[in-house]
Amino acid sequence: MGKPSTTVVITEYYNHLAQEFYTNRQQLGYSLPNCRTQWHRIKEFLHFAETHIGTEITSLSTENILQFYRLQQERPGKTSGKPLSQKTLWDYIRTIQAFYTLLQNTGKASHNPAATIRIEQPKTESPRIALTQQEVKELYRHTKTLQERAMLSLAYGCGLRVSELVQCNIEDIRLREGILIVPKGKGNKSRTVPMSKTVIKDLSDYLFKERLPQHSKDPKAFIIHIRGGRMKYYTYNKLLKKLVKRTKNKIIQAKQISIHNLRHSIATHLIEQGVPLERVREFLGHAQLESTEVYTHISPLQLQKLMTGHTQNQQ
Repeated sequence: MGKPSTTVVITEYYNHLAQEFYTNRQQLGYSLPNCRTQWHRIKEFLHFAETHIGTEITSLSTENILQFYRLQQERPGKTSGKPLSQKTLWDYIRTIQAFYTLLQNTGKASHNPAATIRIEQPKTESPRIALTQQEVKELYRHTKTLQERAMLSLAYGCGLRVSELVQCNIEDIRLREGILIVPKGKGNKSRTVPMSKTVIKDLSDYLFKERLPQHSKDPKAFIIHIRGGRMKYYTYNKLLKKLVKRTKNKIIQAKQISIHNLRHSIATHLIEQGVPLERVREFLGHAQLESTEVYTHISPLQLQKLMTGHTQNQQ
């Protein structure tokens, strides 16, 4: 499990709950370092409940949890000796909310006293830009060639990274099976991407109606440029910019999107449509669930609801 926690939890049942929470985090796809961090924080919270409150963990109130939060605000960091950052404090509350969600899902608690606590998530980076579903449809409407539609269907419809788009070969696209194989994604990991009927049609139309094999200098490459070679990443982004300009939509133009933004857009839209977070993770080829969270424009409350549904599906 990693380095033992220095926090001692006396109650055996509480230790069991902490271990159960740790296992649940692993099942949801969190990285081992993240699982350990959340496990340590829950043990701190359980220790606080034992030593400061003396009330059964399922009977704690929202005020009890806020009391723990204020205690964390006042204490120095164990390593730096400085006050805990807003991000760390936010993570404590988020972890406690997830802990009580698990207790509810497993029938150990009737309510989540942390659910109503609202602490704004600190902004650590600029937001990733996503198109709306209507804006994506507008891009499709302004395509002039089958190649442009195929490009959109690979980048948006299949959620490919630009490097994966460049590497895409004809043999990777299984039209009859309705899947696309990414043999070497990020970290050299392979994955299988399901294709919708629209995506299958777009790729099929380009392959059999517009891509001329006699002009290809790279017979394996799926998308080739005008001189017959494999399309490069900068050419894809150049074509996308032309397509955006063609829409004459100032809102889309202001977003200054790249191929990667199309991948981000499909992730956001799948989450909005209620697709389980784990399925989106698999679709995008993320190694850890945390990466998928970053790619979605949803609130922590929506994310918690989706993860709750995923947990229930596993039981």
